[in-house]
Amino acid sequence: MGNKKQKEKNFDIAKAAAVEALKDFKEEERQRNKRTRYHNTELLLKNYLSLLDHYENAKERATDIFSIEELDELEAEEVIIQSIKRSRMRTIVMIAQIEHCLEILKGRMASKGQLEKYTVIECLYLDKERRHIERGELIKVVAEELNCGQPSVYRWRNEMIRELSVLLFGVDGLKLDI
Repeated sequence: MGNKKQKEKNFDIAKAAAVEALKDFKEEERQRNKRTRYHNTELLLKNYLSLLDHYENAKERATDIFSIEELDELEAEEVIIQSIKRSRMRTIVMIAQIEHCLEILKGRMASKGQLEKYTVIECLYLDKERRHIERGELIKVVAEELNCGQPSVYRWRNEMIRELSVLLFGVDGLKLDI
């Protein structure tokens, strides 16, 4: 009889350990997903101007070489042309989504009287004139322009990227315990 009680006790201990391990695993996965969304959002911002360039250049190159009708009629290079078209369309959709979400974010910050937070995103990622300035130097310049410290620029950048992540990726951008 003592052996049965010991087995039950061992089972309860193992069950509790398994539940705890599952909680830890889910938390690690949630944190990993959160970091991935943040990273993806920042990656989109970092490459936003290049995406715009890609779209404009692809449009110009394609129309310089072929008319739109000729692009549709070519058969020999159909796969390549269709791939370029798909890439261009995906870029257009992503640019439109980013622009829409940035507009919403800017409106939110303006309504809160915290437009300087959004200005950090504009200065760091969206300003074509600043795109070639080294990141560390740019942080200093932005801090001076906004009359704040560099830690504030970093903090506001991170906050805006997190908010933009939710706007771009919807519920996946939230920290939910489901």
